[in-house]
Amino acid sequence: MSSFLMANRIEIGNSAYLPSSALEKELKGEGRWDLESQVWTLTTGAHELKAVPQMSVVLIDGAPFECPTPPVLREGELFLPEGLWNQGVARWTLPAPPGRIAPPALRLGTIILDAGHGGRDPGAIGRNGLREKSVTLDVALRLKGLLEQDGFRVVMTRDEDRFVSLSRRSAIANTEGGDLFVSIHANASRRRSISGYEVYYLSEATDDHARALEAAENVSLPTEVGESVPSEAEAIVWDLLYTEQRAESLELASSICQGLRRELPSQNRGVKSARFAVLKGTRMPSILIEVGFITHPAEEARFRAAAYRQRLAEGIRNGIRNFKAEHERQT
Repeated sequence: MSSFLMANRIEIGNSAYLPSSALEKELKGEGRWDLESQVWTLTTGAHELKAVPQMSVVLIDGAPFECPTPPVLREGELFLPEGLWNQGVARWTLPAPPGRIAPPALRLGTIILDAGHGGRDPGAIGRNGLREKSVTLDVALRLKGLLEQDGFRVVMTRDEDRFVSLSRRSAIANTEGGDLFVSIHANASRRRSISGYEVYYLSEATDDHARALEAAENVSLPTEVGESVPSEAEAIVWDLLYTEQRAESLELASSICQGLRRELPSQNRGVKSARFAVLKGTRMPSILIEVGFITHPAEEARFRAAAYRQRLAEGIRNGIRNFKAEHERQT
């Protein structure tokens, strides 16, 4: 370790840490701090390091590396454990880059559509017997046809009335190389007067309704036969990868809300956040749409109409189109 890094080394608790600013200078790289996603990125030459405060797994050139202790945020600066330097990045050969290395542009070629519930899991049930699993599948199939007309490759987590576990849904999205993950659901409430649609991205629940919905959607269901459960390390890496995508997920959620608002007569309940298990395992911008309350008599009646389900699909399609157009303008 150079004398410069040794001079900037500090003790936090019983461990040695190096300030991110010192690493940037030593490596002749450029650090970027994303306030929205809380990801610190260091780029230098052909190398890249991504870290998040209090998350012990970092990404070095896209591969996970477990730090001896997690990075710490103090007074606006990120401090990284000395072991990360010794075991991870000291080996880099680092000519000074000619300029900032821009992150790769978001490519929108493959969209994963997730029709909520299915098979032995009916989801919410309306007063007159309409099942959530039927509404979500029909809307997803209609949306698939529209998106394919727009030139997207579309992969469904289910295209018939069958059970698919939450972890299997996110695994399909990752295996198929999805660029966006869109999960479609219908809401429920004990208060029959509540109606309207809302779109969620992955973050802490923001209100009591979001917390209750999060608990309902995350109810533990039997896994598929032979299905493997992600290890703790894999789950941490997924958290880091999704954290990096959180800002784009928020943008997508907002765009879809706007698309639905132009198509539907029902109330726009806006963009919200919750820690839905089906979103947590994905490695791409991901959102969950609650297209309305199946427990509201008027909305249940609307869901029964094919024309209304088509309008739901059109609204979601328009939101995805607008999101794609906005990102194309930025690149």
